[in-house]
Amino acid sequence: MSLLPMLWALKSAPVVDAEERVVLVALAESAWSDGTNAFPSKKTIADIAKIDPKTAQRRLKSMTERGLIAKGNQAAAAYIPEHFRPTVYDLMIPYSWFPDIEQVNAERKAKGKAPLTPEERPDLAEAPPRKQRADKGQRRPKRGVGTTSPQGEDSQSPGDSKEEGGTISPEGGDYKSPTGGLQDPQPSPFNPPLDSPRPSVQELGSEGSKNGGTDRRLPQQINRNPGVDLLLAIGADQPEFLLTGQPLADQGLVVAGMLLEGWTPDQLRQIVAGRPLPPQIKTTVGAVVSGRIREALRNPAPSTVRGADDPSVSVGVATIPVIPMQCCDDCGLGFRAPDPGLCRGCREDVTT
Repeated sequence: MSLLPMLWALKSAPVVDAEERVVLVALAESAWSDGTNAFPSKKTIADIAKIDPKTAQRRLKSMTERGLIAKGNQAAAAYIPEHFRPTVYDLMIPYSWFPDIEQVNAERKAKGKAPLTPEERPDLAEAPPRKQRADKGQRRPKRGVGTTSPQGEDSQSPGDSKEEGGTISPEGGDYKSPTGGLQDPQPSPFNPPLDSPRPSVQELGSEGSKNGGTDRRLPQQINRNPGVDLLLAIGADQPEFLLTGQPLADQGLVVAGMLLEGWTPDQLRQIVAGRPLPPQIKTTVGAVVSGRIREALRNPAPSTVRGADDPSVSVGVATIPVIPMQCCDDCGLGFRAPDPGLCRGCREDVTT
């Protein structure tokens, strides 16, 4: 790769539009200093240019027809298997454009190539003008709401028509009368009634409608499971711990897994809502509940802890000693620690 072909493709090449420019840059990125031996695949060019491979093929064809690029020595890509081998192109950078043609020719001589000449690399013609729209210059009808015409009609609805758009002012009534004010005889499809039901949510049952959450609707994509049901029951008893939306779905899956591992509902209630919320929550209730669940998961599940008479667990060929479970003096949760006292969460609360 050389910087000279890149500079020519970016600044001086007579391209028609941005697509040709970026396709040419993709070729120049792999070319030698004289612009030869560029052979990225069409897929690579399309990925760099963010266009379809067929569009990249059309742009290569149009630039070849205008002389910006030409098919080069295909032997440069002979090491690639034939069914994967791309076409080798040369960027036809004009002889007069090179800032140091002697250095470029010296590099070509070192590679066994003849020096470039003005006849071999003539100046390129200017890019042809872009194709214009067939309706360019023609006045388009206005579509703004409230634009009036000489006949007293707006751009969306006739003055006497009541089929769509516009507003009407009924006769009679004042600002206190229910018949006064503007009325919309036919609401626009782009402005549905504000009280229309949302299709993406459904009402909770009696279990979730008793709490004081900010949104008492449960998204349909949340699958009910024992963990979700337990969190909803906790929120019903203690509304400040109510979870909804994605936090409910995420933490519900974690709680369901903990139930399968041997945690009891009472233990999980103690984990989630056994301690009051901080007086000033800097994040969300969902983040607080998630942090408490993560803290509990650092302790083993009750079903995996053995008694003091068998204080070890075999893992593969190794035997790992198990520290017996202890009960936190503050929150009552079980935890493993070498010394009695508070669990890690309660110790952090005391220190802060």
